Amino acid sequence: MGKTNYAYEYIKDKILTGEYPPLSDLSEDTLQKELNMSRTPVREAILRLEKEDLVYVYPRKGTIVTAVTLDLIEDIYGVRELVEPSMVLSSLPQISREWLLDIRRRFVEPPEGLTGSDLRSYYINLDTEFHLKTVAGCPNRYLIRLMNNIHDQNLRLRILSSHPTEGEGSIEEHLGLIDAMLNDSPEELEKKLTEHLKISRERTISHFRYKRPE
Repeated sequence: MGKTNYAYEYIKDKILTGEYPPLSDLSEDTLQKELNMSRTPVREAILRLEKEDLVYVYPRKGTIVTAVTLDLIEDIYGVRELVEPSMVLSSLPQISREWLLDIRRRFVEPPEGLTGSDLRSYYINLDTEFHLKTVAGCPNRYLIRLMNNIHDQNLRLRILSSHPTEGEGSIEEHLGLIDAMLNDSPEELEKKLTEHLKISRERTISHFRYKRPE
């Protein structure tokens, strides 16, 4: 992996997981020291992140992490509700039954001993894997690129705004989606996915408001 790609992945991971929180300052000098790199690969990584709406770059002033707002949540789910069902349906021939059975088991049987934030993180990661995998077979490369960016933003806001009971309400929804795929029922799958995205939007907005400081 080249230096720019490594810097990009390093900074992006810290943004998505909230280690670099919204509106925090990203000092290029500090990043260069953390990564033990020169200015050029760090700067190029930041410019890539700017194109993905993960940072704001202010010329001659600095760089800050973009905010997570209700408008962002609405935009993310607006795109997902518009394109994700058709992408999943077009991906169905590429989704293996073995993977569906495995991820179904993982939804039903989380590792023993996981509780609290660890269990919440487990289900957030499982949700991300499920939704990325079920659109990955879409033949439209531009939609794939768009959805990868959307899911990056979705992961970020989920981690930042998740409620202590995150995961409890969506397990049955995911099992319904998986069962519709296993039963080769595209009509039922489309219906359940549309419902799931609508409920997820409402749940995420509710959790975002719960987490916001008064």
